[in-house]
Amino acid sequence: MPAGQNWSCHGCTDCCRGQLLITLSPEDKLRLEQQNWSPADGVDPAKLIVAGLNQFRLAHQADGACVFLDATGRCRIHAKFGEAAKPLACRLYPLVLHPAGQDVLIGLRFSCPSAVANQGRPLAEQGTEIKTLARLVLPDDHQSIPPPPVAVTPGMDWPDFLRFTRWLDGTLAAEKVPVALKLLRAMHWLGAVERGCLDQITGEDADEILEALGRRAAEKLPALPAAAEKPSGFGRLFLRLLVLEHARTVTVADQAVRSSHRWKMLAAAWRLARSSGRTPALRAGLQRVKFADIEKNFGPLSPAAEALLTRYFRVKIQSLHFCGTAFHDRPLIEGFRNLALLYPIILWLARWLAVSDGRAALKDADVLKAVSIVDYQYSYAPYLSWRTRLLHQRDDIVRLCAWYAR
Repeated sequence: MPAGQNWSCHGCTDCCRGQLLITLSPEDKLRLEQQNWSPADGVDPAKLIVAGLNQFRLAHQADGACVFLDATGRCRIHAKFGEAAKPLACRLYPLVLHPAGQDVLIGLRFSCPSAVANQGRPLAEQGTEIKTLARLVLPDDHQSIPPPPVAVTPGMDWPDFLRFTRWLDGTLAAEKVPVALKLLRAMHWLGAVERGCLDQITGEDADEILEALGRRAAEKLPALPAAAEKPSGFGRLFLRLLVLEHARTVTVADQAVRSSHRWKMLAAAWRLARSSGRTPALRAGLQRVKFADIEKNFGPLSPAAEALLTRYFRVKIQSLHFCGTAFHDRPLIEGFRNLALLYPIILWLARWLAVSDGRAALKDADVLKAVSIVDYQYSYAPYLSWRTRLLHQRDDIVRLCAWYAR
């Protein structure tokens, strides 16, 4: 279980509206068909399930809400038959479960308002419920799934692989250190692992080596640079396009008018690529504002915003939601560099939200909203590994993190 993370469903219905498409397993589909829904229940039984390419999903109402969501914001399936009768994807969200040898690592989607706000019961107290879901979700042979490579070479056992994630988590857990600096330190010692071909180290000696590398990173980077080096034009271009990739909305209504939606996204990409004048009006809260206002120095984050981002990155690390089967089968080091890229994306979005509201300073709510927006798309969007590698080769991931921390 991720340390310090709470969650309970507060019935906001956010996951029942808009972008999420609920894919049905054959068991889900059969169970829904056997529930004998009728117009008297407020649903059309002929319009409950949509057939897709080799799969089925729940249908949606005209406003984008799930077909089973009633006018009071209650799930009709839950109200009539109980939680166990709902599709498995509905029961699981926002939990994510990742097998790691004999262990199952638990994470959360921070797109859920309760998860990002850390509201509800500690996950550590929900073991019984989560184990029930794990037995339904994980394949029977999940213990035989091998870990991803740390750098390039596969073949490491899970205990040795998880040693790297524990040291990563320890780097992010450092107190009174800005998140941006913790990310820079982690990338520094991971880079040393890569350059020194230390990705296959095992046993107690590995702990000594990783401890020394982490200590050296802290000595080398005692504080964020007073005068951060400006990212390259190439790096800033890719950042803005990544902002669009994570902040775009693709609702069922958008899919119904696919051509016009594509033109809208193409126009937004063109405007963000040029970065002159004003941004596009992308969604609620992200209005047309001057690019120059977003690029101003916003100053350091508040302690509450730093705590939120620390919790976000630590949950991703502790649950392995950044590499391996949880993230496009990418190695640990590459996956972490891509995860670190979320920091400048989140800060750019938070600034956009603030400027759209007529402010030149961030509020904690801006950062919270930006994290929630970003995590809607994280790991779902197609991943371009060459993009992360190219940004790393130009040292732009490090420079982007330091630049937008100012």
